[in-house]
Amino acid sequence: MITTFGGGVGAGKFLQGLYGLMAKEDLNIVVNTADDINIFDVRVSPDIDSVLYWLSGIVDKKKGWGIKGDTFEFLKKQKKSESWFNLGDKDLKENLEKSLLIKGGMTLQEVVDIQRKKLKITKARIFPMTNDIVETHIKIGEKEIHFQEYLIKLKMKPKVDKIIFRNIRKSKPANGLIDCILNSKLLIFCPSNPIISIDPILSVPGIQKAIKQSKGVKVAISPIVNQKAFKGPVLQLMKAKKLEPSVLGVVKFYREIVNYIMIDDLDKKHTDKIYSAGIIPLINDIKMVNIKVSESMAQSILNLI
Repeated sequence: MITTFGGGVGAGKFLQGLYGLMAKEDLNIVVNTADDINIFDVRVSPDIDSVLYWLSGIVDKKKGWGIKGDTFEFLKKQKKSESWFNLGDKDLKENLEKSLLIKGGMTLQEVVDIQRKKLKITKARIFPMTNDIVETHIKIGEKEIHFQEYLIKLKMKPKVDKIIFRNIRKSKPANGLIDCILNSKLLIFCPSNPIISIDPILSVPGIQKAIKQSKGVKVAISPIVNQKAFKGPVLQLMKAKKLEPSVLGVVKFYREIVNYIMIDDLDKKHTDKIYSAGIIPLINDIKMVNIKVSESMAQSILNLI
């Protein structure tokens, strides 16, 4: 059994490669849900959607998110102040169906499993990190806003003073998730933003403890190559957490929970410092310009077991 953790475009690209190498339903994917937000009274789960769309092959690869061929007619009819979140018509329909099922009494986990089966993702189980509502908020000066507003509305420009995971301490891991972690022979942290895609997962009570207790091989993949992030505000948020915005900052973030970290050829100059941190570096092209690179990364990690 293999369990992965992550969310967003980096996770989607890597998981597409890993999924293609799986022979049976032996893969568990734990996805961040702290990015979830209510838009037009619909609960939208960006990281879960990204994973579902990448694995099913319906993602808009040019953007890295959303559904290919989607239209934005609904959004065009909304007031400008309400149309800042780029949600396509097909995407909105998927999330509306999900929201209605949750309002009807189903858990997010149950609904995601319905979506997974509908999209014919047969070789993996997808776990939201929790069925409880948890949100990442960003503090800018005295103002606190949802992470999506910082990302999209403010285009990641303001200096981040604090990152808050609302309701995280009261949340519980999704059903069966702890057992999956404890029984996995390999745990992989996808090349996702460590601060807003991985840290919320680790902050759900019980998850980090289970990861540390697991006897499986633990591997992180850097979302940074040569001090440049694949996508999004990785560097800004690492600075806000007093972490060096480089591979070495990623190493510091993961140092207590992983045995290995996969870094790009361009960062092999850091190998001595990585060894000094007690982590074994794996050198590979990790820029994921196509699925062959993702498959190469995944195979190198699978070779550890």
